[in-house]
Amino acid sequence: MPSPLKFAAALFCACMLLATSGFAADGEIWKHPVKDTSSTAIDSTFAPMTAHKVVRGDFKQTKFIAQLNREFVSVGNFVIANEKGILWNTEKPFASQLAISETGMVQQNANGTRSEINAKDNVVFAQIAKAIHSIFSGSTAKLQAGFHVFFNRQGKTWTVGLVPRESSVKKTIQSIELTGSTWLEQIKLVDGSGSPLLYELSNPKPSSELTAKEKALLEK
Repeated sequence: MPSPLKFAAALFCACMLLATSGFAADGEIWKHPVKDTSSTAIDSTFAPMTAHKVVRGDFKQTKFIAQLNREFVSVGNFVIANEKGILWNTEKPFASQLAISETGMVQQNANGTRSEINAKDNVVFAQIAKAIHSIFSGSTAKLQAGFHVFFNRQGKTWTVGLVPRESSVKKTIQSIELTGSTWLEQIKLVDGSGSPLLYELSNPKPSSELTAKEKALLEK
């Protein structure tokens, strides 16, 4: 299992292309840096995701470790609250919960053990948390503050590429690719060692409110 910090990075690093097997390689995205005229296009792309206060769905995480030549797969469900953050409920192979907001992260295992990280105490996590919040609040300007942003659309499918501006963040995250059509469907992260992590999101369902338990985790 990755450490809480690396797992958080992987998430943003990570969150949501069309649900396909394997790792999608789209080098084309890095040929399309965002200019001022592109920001409006990105904002409109994220608009369907920011229209609902809460969205729930399922996820599949595939982590490839190059040194071991092995894939590790986890599945579960997610909750995205555009004013709070993201909650990942991993069901298999091991049950756990991970809540990520702009101010910090809370990880809770099946036995109730909790660990917390304050964004102010870690530059890397602070950038990751800000990026998550920027995407789901529809703020391209905030996203550009922490990342070099790339954007490309082909038909109904769009891809956003992110490269951290801070050298300290690059040690944990080399790049992030987010792809979707109507909604965000895949996130691909390449970590500091060059290993890819893929999140495939499916079955999104809009909701109006968080449960009391979800609020308790996301408001920490």
